[in-house]
Amino acid sequence: MRREIWHITEGLIFIHFAVFFLTSTGQGSIELLALIPGAVAARPWTLVTFQFIHSGTISFFFSMLILFIMARPLESLWGSPRFLAFWLISIFGAAGTAVLLGVPLGGDIFLATSLLFTFATLYPDTEFRLFLILPVKVKYLAVFGAAFLVFQSIQYGLLAGLVNVVGMSAGYAFFLVTRRLPTRRKIAFEIRKRRAIREVEAEGNAAADRNTAWDPRVRQAESETRAAGEVPGGLLPLLEELDQARDPSITVCAPEDFGFVEDDVCRTCNGYPECAARLIRNAAHPQNK
Repeated sequence: MRREIWHITEGLIFIHFAVFFLTSTGQGSIELLALIPGAVAARPWTLVTFQFIHSGTISFFFSMLILFIMARPLESLWGSPRFLAFWLISIFGAAGTAVLLGVPLGGDIFLATSLLFTFATLYPDTEFRLFLILPVKVKYLAVFGAAFLVFQSIQYGLLAGLVNVVGMSAGYAFFLVTRRLPTRRKIAFEIRKRRAIREVEAEGNAAADRNTAWDPRVRQAESETRAAGEVPGGLLPLLEELDQARDPSITVCAPEDFGFVEDDVCRTCNGYPECAARLIRNAAHPQNK
């Protein structure tokens, strides 16, 4: 399936870059983006914008790397609506916990860890080149991510760590609950398959209607030709009609297998006009049958 050029992942990366550039150059205020529990009513946008805050260049780099490498294939696999739900549940899981516990919040380590765990569950043996040199399977990176999350929790305090853990767990729990749901690719495949089945059925029905309309004329033509020992001139238009309807892509059966429309195969076969024309001509020369 062709992947659209612009997805939610690309939008998130763009916003992260824009916010990082503005805050790094002093043109944007981190305070206006950070989630402060007591100020949520006055600044409701912070329930979302807090995730775009980064403590430094390294944090920003790894966050963008995870979004680019892991979020993009997940969104392609699930489709944008399901990925959006995953993202919102993770974001609001962390934001809601921060508000309930009264903990200021900034950064997206919980989302990065949730993406890492989800990707590692789906593709555990995928290898990445750590520092462009050391090959490491993503399942081991997930263990490292969990350890880093614990370290951050200790560094920022128990409550702040709990907020990050809840945010990570909310997104990952959503993935586990919806894991058995069909992916976008599977849904698209089923849609294409059902459309193909309908097209084949419609083609078969059209062929059956056409062959059924021909059938009595073909029977009568065979009877008249057999009686005359040659094809009567009045039947030439019918033979011309059948010849023009011949489908060169169809390999027809042997003459003795032609069974008019009573035969389930002949009734819907696009090779009916060729077999019918052959039947009429052979009736004039029985030895050719």
